[in-house]
Amino acid sequence: MKKVLFLLIACLLLTGCGMKYPDLPENPIAFEAGNYTYNDDEGYMTIEYNGRTYMPYGTQKGIMKTSDIDKCIGYIIQDENISSVVDLTNKDTRIYTLTDDKDNNYLLEYYVASELMNNPTFWRATDTRGKKIHTPKIIDSLGYDYWK
Repeated sequence: MKKVLFLLIACLLLTGCGMKYPDLPENPIAFEAGNYTYNDDEGYMTIEYNGRTYMPYGTQKGIMKTSDIDKCIGYIIQDENISSVVDLTNKDTRIYTLTDDKDNNYLLEYYVASELMNNPTFWRATDTRGKKIHTPKIIDSLGYDYWK
């Protein structure tokens, strides 16, 4: 029984459960998702921030702390084409900057409405492709073809 309890607690810690994500600012950015096709058949979702395009890059590695997040900058607008019952006023898919990334080469996406088994996604600026840049230790690449 003790082993099962320990395993459950460890799983919750690794998913970021109980971590405090910053709230939306007074005037949040409403990110509109775009789409980029790579190699004719692989589509990647994109967002724009400060004149730069970002695409998914990776997920969380290890344990992330509240101090790893700099601030919340906005939310991703829900796509009305996905479902006719989507609430377009939903602001739960939030975008954050990172403390250990002053150049904003990475952004963090997190769905705040559900903490259970919810892993953040990290987005990388496309203008860094092929360049050696600092990657914060909390980011684990998912090995997408675009970034190879």
